[in-house]
Order: sequence, then structure tokens, then C-alpha cells
Amino acid sequence: MTDLLTVHSAAPGASWIDRFWRLGEGGQTAEEAPLIRAVRLSIVGKNTPWMMAANIGNASLAALAFWDSPSALAVNLICGSLIAIAAYTSIVWWHARMRPSPERASVRGTRKAVLNAMVLSGLWASLVVVAYADATETQRMVLIALTVGMAGGGGFALATIPPASLAFCGMMGLGATIALAGDNSMVGVYLFSLYVIFAAIIIRSSLAVCASLTEKVRAKMAADEQRDVINLLLNDFEENTADWLWGADEDLRLERASSRFCEQLATPDSLIVGKLMVDAIPFATHFMAEIEQIGDRDSFRRKLEARQSFRDVDICIEQAGELGIWSLTAKAIHDESGRFVGYRGVGRDVTANRQTRLRIEHMARHDPLTDVGNRVLLNEDLARAVSRLERFGDGFSLLLLDLDRFKQVNDNHGHAGGDELLREVAGLLQQMCGESDTLARLGGDEFVILHMSGDDPKSAGNLAARIIKRLGQPFHLRSGTAHVGVSIGLACAPLDGTCPDQLMRNADLALYRAKADGRNRFRYFDSSLDATARRRNLIEQELALAVSLGTLDLSFQPLIDAQSGTVVCAEALLRWNHTRLGPISPAEFIPIAEETGLITSIGAWVLREAIRISKDWPDHVRVAVNLSSRQFLSPGLVPMVENALKANAMRPGRLELEVTESLLMNSTPGVEHTLKTLGKLGVRIALDDFGTGFSSLSYLRRFRFDKLKIDQSFISDMETNDDGRAIVESVIRLAKDLRMSVAAEGVETQSQLTMLRQLGCCEIQGYLVAKPMSAEAFTAFLATNDADSERRYA
Repeated sequence: MTDLLTVHSAAPGASWIDRFWRLGEGGQTAEEAPLIRAVRLSIVGKNTPWMMAANIGNASLAALAFWDSPSALAVNLICGSLIAIAAYTSIVWWHARMRPSPERASVRGTRKAVLNAMVLSGLWASLVVVAYADATETQRMVLIALTVGMAGGGGFALATIPPASLAFCGMMGLGATIALAGDNSMVGVYLFSLYVIFAAIIIRSSLAVCASLTEKVRAKMAADEQRDVINLLLNDFEENTADWLWGADEDLRLERASSRFCEQLATPDSLIVGKLMVDAIPFATHFMAEIEQIGDRDSFRRKLEARQSFRDVDICIEQAGELGIWSLTAKAIHDESGRFVGYRGVGRDVTANRQTRLRIEHMARHDPLTDVGNRVLLNEDLARAVSRLERFGDGFSLLLLDLDRFKQVNDNHGHAGGDELLREVAGLLQQMCGESDTLARLGGDEFVILHMSGDDPKSAGNLAARIIKRLGQPFHLRSGTAHVGVSIGLACAPLDGTCPDQLMRNADLALYRAKADGRNRFRYFDSSLDATARRRNLIEQELALAVSLGTLDLSFQPLIDAQSGTVVCAEALLRWNHTRLGPISPAEFIPIAEETGLITSIGAWVLREAIRISKDWPDHVRVAVNLSSRQFLSPGLVPMVENALKANAMRPGRLELEVTESLLMNSTPGVEHTLKTLGKLGVRIALDDFGTGFSSLSYLRRFRFDKLKIDQSFISDMETNDDGRAIVESVIRLAKDLRMSVAAEGVETQSQLTMLRQLGCCEIQGYLVAKPMSAEAFTAFLATNDADSERRYA
């Protein structure tokens, strides 16, 4: 490319005359040379009036000095020629002074400058040659002064064009050499030597000035190019983005407004340039309520008056009755002395972006199904409530809500019906909450209300009572009518704590109590709930440890034949005697095991251990093991039973598995298949606690059982309650008709035993027979049972 090549003066093989014309242009590219040459010629052109004035003045002085000299005629002709040329050149400059300087110049301009320099310097050299010989000493001094002065003045005036400067000084030097050649005095030699030295300094200075000028022009060209690139980028920026540019002066008045800025304002720049920046922007008088950290007219004015750079300052504007948001960024501009001279900034309309961000923030803090708050919003508002409590003493309450019978709604109406119900519930709760309250859905059918109750905890109770009453009414869904209730736990700050986690935990404990007390009610937290929860957590931890260490025990309670008194079965009962807590009731730790899932591993251990212990009992004595619903539904139950029987070489008919009616409520093909498989295996199946659950005779028709166990609640009052006796009698008769044996639990008196014998009950279990005992004690009990059973029950 030509702009990467040096000019011809540096090219090898260029003629000496071409090198002369391009003197001072070494190192310049072909693109730079015409531009720099134009600047150099322009500088000489600006000095033309002064140069011509010097020529006219010096020529006039020379004519006066040689007025009476023998060479006066020649001197006058030469001086007249100088004056005429200088005058003509001045007139030409005057007519061309208003024309713009060309941006580029060819070598022809340099040649023209050299020619003009040679003409003028040639005339001055001729003056010295023709006048020096006949001149007096005074006239010679005038000639020498004029020669040196014009050589210096012309050389420096033409310094930006080294060929012209060199030609001018050289021609003057030639004339001086010719004139001094005939002078054999030392003065002539000294004068000639001084002229040569002076000319060398002028030429060297000319080249230095030219080099300095080249660097300055190059710097200016680079700055212009950078400015052009910046302007190009800014124009492209404005054309291809939604941003706009603006500038303000030191008085904070708008001095520059891009076309896009004017489009945003719907105003021509002539009407806004010169206005104060805060007056040019259409600030809104009312803000969008949901937008935070947004500036108004006064806050933006203060930002500008700080005279410091700022970034992404959002302001609310109003145009055609619609609110919008602009984001402004500006850099404070200072001069070399550090004085503030204005702003250069950029702006954009971020209304759509902020609305999108608001929607995203809303989604992050709200439940997508019900559009009430979620856990994030609750935690934020709860933290603010705690802060207000600490600063101002404003109390608040947490209401933790859990819908009752929501599972049945999902089962009967489908998940779409359940979702519709949740939206209906959320809408009702939102209406019942106060303006300062926060409603959030934690998941599933669980809601929480942050209620700003002040110093009155009863306010939360009143709210809970209204919620229970309203949610107890039917909900009319698209799929039909649904009935639910709600249980609520309340924790009040600061009475029940000030830590958010502690308050949530306490509200959860109160909710647990409300459910345990029958549901569809509310309960306040109290310290006893915390103690109960702590014991429950301790038991949960210790139970897991007991399972892993195998520190649980089995006890056995005998079942005897009601007629003969012979032991026919023993029920395996799980016992836990903790080293520190002492004996822990199964009624306490079994529900915990079921909730935590430990019941599966515990039930497996009980089954294997009961079979292992009972394998050496007499063949007519069975062992009964209770199965939890979770364990029964486990796919590994049948293989585990089969493997345990085989490992202990025990006949399947000696194992009796007890299930409850609750298992049969949600009967599935899996339950029926398991019962049939166990029956085919030869294992006996007993229906435990018959009559206490959701009893249905259809269970007895659909499933095959080997035994019914009558719950002790029916046995305890059969002596005094005719209805109770009738129920027991009916169950015994039903069992016999269905070819099942029947066992009575909780027999404690001889009278109860007599009545059961008379009714035809098959098996008896209770404290009258024996209390639960260890495996060793049961073995001893078996040894003595056959010997005295007839005597004891005769």
C-alpha cells in the first residue's frame, strides 16, 4: 500500500534534483508527504507579508545608501526590481488571503517556493556584486549587514521549506563570495567565514524546524484520525442502538443533544440546547409505586451539581401522560488546570428493561400458582419485622396454616382441582390479611401469615379464628364441591422469641399440637411444646442409634386356648430400655419410627429376631409379629419372610403376621397380591384391633384372614355394657361363620374369661394370662403351662 512506502527522496536511484525538491521529507510516507507539505507551504504563506515588507524596506534603505555611489544606477535598478516583485507578491497574497489553505500540496509547490526564493536572493546577491567594489567602508558595512540580515531572515522565514531556505541562503552566499573575492584583506576573509557559519546554522535550524513540524503535523493527523474514528463510532452507535448522547457545559446547560435524544424529547435541538439539563428532561411528578431507588428532579440536580462522574442513574420521566424510566451516565470533564468544564454523557430508555426486571423480581418472591409471597419474600419481610421490633418494639405474630383433608381433594378432584382450591384459599387469605401483613405459601397446602399484631397477641388469635370459620365453608370448584379445614399454629414475637428460625419452629410446634388435638383449630405456642419437641428430637436421634447398635429388645405375651388354657401363640412386642432415659413406651417411639422411616428396618429386625427365638418352641406354639403399613407395602417383605423361615428351618404355619384395618383402607393391587402370596406360603394372617378403625365387612369378603383379634376396648366393658357384650358376641359368631379363629385382647378378670368361653372365643390374651416377658421367661412359662393350665382354668 502506498501509505506504507516512503517518499521518493528515500528511494534508491532517485535523481539528486528530486532528492533536493524533497529535502526535509525523509521518513514520511507517500500519504503523509502531501499533507505535511501543504502545512509547510501554508506557514510560509502566512509569513509572506512580513517577508515582502522586509524586502521593500531593505531595498529602499540600500537605494538611499548608494544614492551618490558610482554604481547608483545599477543599485537603483536592482532595488526597484526587488520592490516591484515584493509589491506584486503582496498584492497576490492579499487577494488570496481568504481562500482556505489546501489540505494537500505537490512537489510543484515546493519548486515554486524555491524559484521565488532564488529570484529574490539572486537580486540581493546581484546588489552585493555590483555595489561592493565601488562602495565606501560605510556602504560596505551596509551591504554586509543587508546580506547577513536578509540571509538570516529569509532562511528562517523559509525554514519550513528546506529547499527554498537552502536556495535563498546559497544564492546570497554566492553573491557574497563573488563580492569578497576581490578583497584581499583579512576583513573579507573573516566576513566570508562568518557568513558560512551563519548560513550553516540557518540551514541546520531549518531542517530541525521542518522535523519538529513534521512530528506536530503527524500528531495532529493522528488526533484528527482518532476524532474521525470516534465520530464514526458515535454515529454508528447512535444509528444502531437505542442510546443517545448529550453534553452539558460548566453551567450545567445542555450544549449538545444527539438526534436520538431530540427524538426521545420530541423536540428540535434548537429548543433544548442552552437549557439547564434539569429543565430539558421531562421529570415525572408521580413515581411508579413498585420502583425503588429512582431519582427525581431534585436528586438529579444534586447529582449534576456535585460535578463528578456518575453511572446508571435512573430517573422517572413522563411523556404524553405515560411514565417511563431513563438511565443516565456522564463523565465530568476538566481542563488542564483541573477546572470543571462540563459533562459528556449517554442516556437510554430502560422502561422495558426495568419492567422485565420487576417481573423477574416478582416471580422470584411470589408463588407461581397462587401469586402470594413465597419463602424468599417471607424471609425478607420477617427480617424487616425483627428489625422494627428491635428498634421500635413493634410486635408481630406468625400464623402457620396447614389445610386439613387436602389429600382427599386431590384424590377426588384431581391435581387441577387441588390447584384451583389452593388459588381460592390464597385469595381468601389475602382478603382477610391486613395491609401490613405478609401472606406466603411455603409449598403444598402450607401457608404462613406474618401478622403485624403489635402488642396484642390476641389479634393473631382473632385472625386465626376468622380463617378457620371461613375455610370451613364449602368451596365450589369446577369439578364439584370440596370441603377442607385448616389447622393453625401461632408464635408471637417477642413473647415466643425474636429469631426468625426460632419463631418458625415454634409456630410449627403449635401447628403440630393443633393437628394432634383434632385439627380444624388453632393453638398458641407454649414452652411445654418446646420440651415435647426436644424430647421427640432426642428420641429420634437415640432411636436411630439403637437400631444401628441393636439395643432394642423383644418381649413375648402368651395367647392361650380359651377352653384348655394351653399356650398356642405368643405375640412379639418391641421394647426399648434406654440406658439414660429408662424404659420408653412403644406408644411414644413407634410413631416417631414411622415418621422417620426407621420402622422398616426395625420391623425387619423384629421379624427375623422373633422367628430366630421361636424356632425352638414346641411345634404347636406360634409366634405373632405386628407389621406396619410401610413395612407391609415394602416389595421386600415376602422374600424376607421366606428367607427368615428357611434360615431357621421353621414351618410357615407357625408364623402369624398381624395387620391393621388402616392398611386396608387404601387397598391397592399390591396389598392384595402380598396377602395372597403370604397365604400361599402358609403364613397365617391376623386382622388386629378389629372394630376400632374404619371397619368394613367388605374387608372380610375381599381378603382372606386366619384370625380376628377383638380390641381390648370392647372386652373391658363387656361385663357392664350389654351393647359391648353384643358386639363381642357378634364378632365371635362372624369369625366362626367365616371359618376364622378369634382372639380377645386385654382380658384381665376371671369373669371376662368365663363370658368369652361361653361365647365360644378361641384364644385369650391379657394380664389374666400373663404380662409380656422376656424370651427366657417365656420359655420357662411354656414349661410350667401344660402342667397347671387345667388346674388354673378349671
